[in-house]
Amino acid sequence: MNEIVDINTLFGPMPSAASDLSVDELTALMQRHSVSACCTLSTVGLLLDHNAGNSATRAACSENRSLIPTATINPQSFFGGDGPHLRFKADGFRLVRFFPGAQGWDVDYASFVAAVKSLEPQKLPVIVDIDRSGVATRVVRAVADYAGEVILAGIEDRTLSEAIALMRDHAKVYVETSNLLATGAIKHLVGCVGADRILYGSGAPARPIASGLNVLKHSGLTDGELVQVLSGNAKKMLEM
Repeated sequence: MNEIVDINTLFGPMPSAASDLSVDELTALMQRHSVSACCTLSTVGLLLDHNAGNSATRAACSENRSLIPTATINPQSFFGGDGPHLRFKADGFRLVRFFPGAQGWDVDYASFVAAVKSLEPQKLPVIVDIDRSGVATRVVRAVADYAGEVILAGIEDRTLSEAIALMRDHAKVYVETSNLLATGAIKHLVGCVGADRILYGSGAPARPIASGLNVLKHSGLTDGELVQVLSGNAKKMLEM
C-alpha cells in the first residue's frame, strides 16, 4: 500500500476503547501497518486538563519524529487571554482537536467559538468529533469565518449525506475516514466531492488500524485517489 499518514490517533487511557494505548504501543502499531506518520494527542487533554495533556503530547512527539502533535482545547476550561493556545504553532502543534460529545459541551457554546477565533492568526486546521446528526452543520456554522481547514471526525453512514452537503458548500471542510466502514461509503464520498478533501484516520485505539486500511484497500478508488486519501491531502494540509 502507499505511504500512510494517520490524521486521527490518541495515546493513553481511554475508558470507551477496548484497551489503553501507550506511546510505545502506538509506534509499534504504526510500524506493523507501515504508517509513516500519525497525528496524535494525550488522552489527558481529553479526559482531564487540556494544558497538561498538551504538555504530555509535546513531550511524546519530541522523542519520535513520526508522531505529529495535535493540541486540544476543552471550551469548558477556556478563558481566552494570553495563554498557551496562542503559541500552538510555535510549539510545533499541527492540528487542534475538539471533543464536544466526549466532554459534554455543545458546539454552539460561546467559548468554543471564542477558542477557534483565538486560533485565527495561526490558521491551524481544527478537527471536531461528530457523534450525531446535526452536529456537523452547527460546527461549520459556528466557525464559518475561520480561515483554517475544518476536519469532521467520526462521520459515518448516518451523517454522511450531511457531511457531503457541507463539503459542497464550504471548500475548507474535510472529512476523516475512521468511521466510514460501510461498504461503498468512501467511494460514494469521493464520487460526490472528489478525493482531495478526504483524510485517512484510524481512530486508534478506539478502532483498529487494520479495519480502516482494509476498507480503503477494497474501496474501488483509483491509485491516484488512494494516494490523496492515505497521505497526499494530509501532507499538504500539515505542510509536511
